[in-house]
Amino acid sequence: MLNFIIRRLLIAIPTILIIILLSFLLMHSAPGGPFSAERSLPAEVLANIEHKYGMDKPVIEQMARYLWGILTEFDFGPSFKYKNQSVNDLIASGFPVTLTYGIWSFIFASLIGVTLGVIAALKHNTWLDYLATGGAIIGSVLPNFVMAPLLVLLFSVYLNWLPGGGWEGGKIQFVILPVIALATSYLAGIARITRSSMLEVLNSNFIRTAKAKGLPNHYIILHHALKPAMLPVLTSLGLSFVGMITGSVIIDQYFSTGGIGQHFVNAALNRDYSVIMGVTILVGSLTILFNLLVEVLYAWIDPRIRY
Repeated sequence: MLNFIIRRLLIAIPTILIIILLSFLLMHSAPGGPFSAERSLPAEVLANIEHKYGMDKPVIEQMARYLWGILTEFDFGPSFKYKNQSVNDLIASGFPVTLTYGIWSFIFASLIGVTLGVIAALKHNTWLDYLATGGAIIGSVLPNFVMAPLLVLLFSVYLNWLPGGGWEGGKIQFVILPVIALATSYLAGIARITRSSMLEVLNSNFIRTAKAKGLPNHYIILHHALKPAMLPVLTSLGLSFVGMITGSVIIDQYFSTGGIGQHFVNAALNRDYSVIMGVTILVGSLTILFNLLVEVLYAWIDPRIRY
């Protein structure tokens, strides 16, 4: 297992480098630039600004300098739009916010989704199954950009129970609505996958053998059915975690939390190359990391899997 982890980490390094190179080349191949505006700058001023940030150099040289800064100093460069702030500063200020409500969203979606899926599978074709499945379908057809304004309208405007935006250091009343809005669609997907996987496992031969031996139902579910049923769920959980941590654009826009998603949107609109690159590298690294964790959990859950 250790050799497998080392091999995957060695593969991850060139993968991240390829992501950096492709992102860098694609952004610089698009027309315009971070200093393009409705009112054109004088040629002398634009030349001075580009010289200051090294943008007057060939693209290959710019890319080499960018990679060298990351490898030697872990420096993603300065922001072109936020004065006196680097990309590291923006990530350091926004990522903890996104990480906080992302982790809570993941816990909420995982616990509720797996629980609903297991109950629906055990009570197959009963009112509990129909209720859980119907709730999952409703959750899947209400994406984040629909759930967020509905939650604000209900709990902030009509009921006046919770604040409709802000962060205030992560106080619980400011976290609840972002967590629900972010976790709902993921919860629905996890519940559907858990239900389908559990139904397939419950109809397996080894489950029938365990029942024939007279083992209690709760023991069969916990010790024989749950682990193999979680294998496809783990794949979904790994991707969902990365999505909830980094795909927080809608949440940041609606609830003004100050997370990293808002910086990414502003950087895309302003052609802030450095910020876009920093967030892209962060997302790619997290995706590779959690895919590795999922594959390690595969071997721990299912002894039939060997690397």
